[in-house]
Amino acid sequence: MQSLTESTTFAAAPETPARRPWHAALRTAVTVWVVFTVAHLAVSALAWLPRAGAGAASPDLWTMVLGWNNWDAGHYVRIAESGYHLGPGFPAFFPLFPLLIHVVNAVAPGDGLVAALLVANAAAIGAFAVLHRLAEHEFGPPAARRATWYLAAFPMGFFLFIGYNESLFLLLAVGALYAGRRGHWWLAGALGALASATRLFGLLLMLPLAIEYLRQIDWQPRRIRAEVLALALVPLGVVAYSVYCAVELGDPLAFSVAQDEWGRRYTFPGGAWVTAVQQIDGDDLLGKATLGALVDAGTTLLALVLLALTVAGPWKFRRDQMYLVVQAGLTLLLLMSTEVGGRSMQSAARYAMEAVAILLVLARIGADRTADRVVLVTGVSLHAVFLAVFMAGTFLVA
Repeated sequence: MQSLTESTTFAAAPETPARRPWHAALRTAVTVWVVFTVAHLAVSALAWLPRAGAGAASPDLWTMVLGWNNWDAGHYVRIAESGYHLGPGFPAFFPLFPLLIHVVNAVAPGDGLVAALLVANAAAIGAFAVLHRLAEHEFGPPAARRATWYLAAFPMGFFLFIGYNESLFLLLAVGALYAGRRGHWWLAGALGALASATRLFGLLLMLPLAIEYLRQIDWQPRRIRAEVLALALVPLGVVAYSVYCAVELGDPLAFSVAQDEWGRRYTFPGGAWVTAVQQIDGDDLLGKATLGALVDAGTTLLALVLLALTVAGPWKFRRDQMYLVVQAGLTLLLLMSTEVGGRSMQSAARYAMEAVAILLVLARIGADRTADRVVLVTGVSLHAVFLAVFMAGTFLVA
């Protein structure tokens, strides 16, 4: 019997000629999106059963869909509708996602919550397609199909489908890496700029892109061309937002100051991970704080193990693929050095899926049918549980 990643995607996305590689990527992306959207609806319906049993009215389908927009999704919608003059903490949310919500809300039916879902899901399909193209370029079509399914099946992968900026950031960040890999440097720089207008982590793209550029010119400074200036586009998203903050909010670093409102601070490398481990209370293993710390620290540790497999062992990457390792390493290092509020490394479990190399090494490991099934069954099971927890309004996975 074929694995899910092989049988389903082969049926939906047969191999196409090399001149039409995006067709296969888009077919796989749409297939993955449809399958997981249906699964999310099923999980959402089941998640409502305990409430219905307690006397609550059963929701209709649309109410359940809008129920995915918890926590930060509401902040993005409020910014889209009213701007940043809502309180000192709101500038922490970078502007591109709420700007797109505002634009879509002007032409789409429904309110800002509907627009947020439309933007996020359109970006999710795009992110799946671009990841497929990057993975196919590096490791071939079977690995590309697996990588796409694994991203959606990631335990926190449901954040790609709801009113958060996860899918938009992944679309832009992976797009920048892929464009740079193919030598389209101005496109890479432009996508990097949009990524840094979506999240501060977008700045991390500069180093892997610079490494890939230097590799392509054989590390010979005399071969540097004007296209290297494209790398300077990456910070422009942050620069533009800083100018906006200076003009509208009176402080060019308002987005940084706003982090204090959420208790975000930076420690020495790895310090936040150590703190997260210390927050695991052996006497209260089922407490929210302990479970949250376990999810954050455990996901990051697993990501580190997978990252190690990209540089040693049977699945290690080639030297020309080190730009991917650097991007993932920088992402995880920053996660392990960031504390938020009373729970160290809060949200790290969802940010970890932005470390692209861990998805690609999993895709290589998944060439073994048993490993493929383990990855999918484990990922989908945790994915469903965490979605139900998120819909219940528990801050465990926010």
